[in-house]
Amino acid sequence: MSTDIFIPIYYMLGLTSLVFLFYTAIRILDVAVYKKHSAEDLMTIPTPGNASNLIRQAERNLANLFEFPVFFYVVCIIIYVTGKADDNFILLAYWFVGFRFIHSIYHIFFNGFVSVLPLRAMFFVPSWAILVWMWVRLISSF
Repeated sequence: MSTDIFIPIYYMLGLTSLVFLFYTAIRILDVAVYKKHSAEDLMTIPTPGNASNLIRQAERNLANLFEFPVFFYVVCIIIYVTGKADDNFILLAYWFVGFRFIHSIYHIFFNGFVSVLPLRAMFFVPSWAILVWMWVRLISSF
């Protein structure tokens, strides 16, 4: 059984860790250095509306990384356990992670809109399609 399917999982965990550390650092800076908010202000959920866009976007992106990618972790583990890990699944997993990296960068630092549609959907929708493709391919392999 190929364990290569776990490498993209490690990258997703790395992305989640980076966003968490970044979010923590900018909150600490906001409280300790810039003194814009008290620690209690930034501990409320959701973050207060007067917090910087950077803080709010990083918080939202971190929450996203604990929502949708869970299905990615599950499918990768099932692929491994069932012995279905092949080059195509591994490539799809890397593509998923790549789109999630781009999505996180865009979501946190830019996050523009066209009318009511967030432009980050350009990166979210392909990652969603890849994940659906992985699940369909897995299910149809039985």
